[in-house]
Amino acid sequence: MSELQRLTALTLSLQDRLSLDVLLQRIVDGAAALLDTPRVSVRLLDPTRTRLLATCRAGASLHLNPGSEFQLGEGLIGWIAKESQPIRTGEAANDPRYVSRADIKEPMRSFLGVPLISGHACMGVLSALHPEPDHFEERHQELLTLLAGICAPHVEVARLQRLSQIDPLTGALNRRGLELAFPDGEGAMPAPVSVIMADVDLFKRINDAYGHAIGDEVLKRVTQLLSGVMRARDAVIRWGGEEFLLILPRVGLAMAARVAERARSAVEKGGIEAAGVQIAMTISLGVAERSDGESRDTVIKHADNALYLAKHNGRNRVAVADRRSS
Repeated sequence: MSELQRLTALTLSLQDRLSLDVLLQRIVDGAAALLDTPRVSVRLLDPTRTRLLATCRAGASLHLNPGSEFQLGEGLIGWIAKESQPIRTGEAANDPRYVSRADIKEPMRSFLGVPLISGHACMGVLSALHPEPDHFEERHQELLTLLAGICAPHVEVARLQRLSQIDPLTGALNRRGLELAFPDGEGAMPAPVSVIMADVDLFKRINDAYGHAIGDEVLKRVTQLLSGVMRARDAVIRWGGEEFLLILPRVGLAMAARVAERARSAVEKGGIEAAGVQIAMTISLGVAERSDGESRDTVIKHADNALYLAKHNGRNRVAVADRRSS
């Protein structure tokens, strides 16, 4: 298949209605084939437009920490995002804009990166690496620039859709994001799947004692702590107020209960300092596993019932749904 045929096929595949994650994966996989290179990545700017986040990649990460971030203007990728201009070099370390990092697993040789432009603003960087020097030619740069121009509108639409599913305060998914994290319907999500309903204990007292601004900081901190005990494939949803719903695909009830206990312990140990005092936080959690043929709403209700039991029995504890009483 010629380069033009590959580019055409990739362009057509982007016409499908795709989630941001699936869309970006198609782009990096297609770009890797197009450029005959083992590593391609997309980094998108965060909402503050100060950090480039490791969003998606084809091939293994060059960094020991796959989630490694770049500041705007930092290194080759940061320069591309700041200046909205491409870079092509056959020996990356010799470029004056290159920044050496301790977590690089092997030397960077050939590098090619182009900006993803939405309107007149850069929203991210599409870049490729090759282990041999001088791999990328001018035609590769033209191809990647063309691909970036074609895919940028699709990425922007998917990104805005994702933002509509994000709670602006905590960064967790909101209720609109539930369909993304836990699609309903027979076979929509492989078994097993467990859910955890979590609630910040006595949150009204925190708001009353310290004010809503401190209450907001508590919710952000709880979200951070919950996310810290979850895998990348799991999801944290702000269910409403001080309630959170955790989605654990391919996790049975016993393991979900252990995750819930880790979450409870992490929050208990992870208070915040505000107004010159240390504010302690605890959460109560209810755990349920979806049974065969059970709807999403039903398993969430079981987790919510278990949460009520945990709070009734003294708070700061985990309760597992008892199906015998259902």
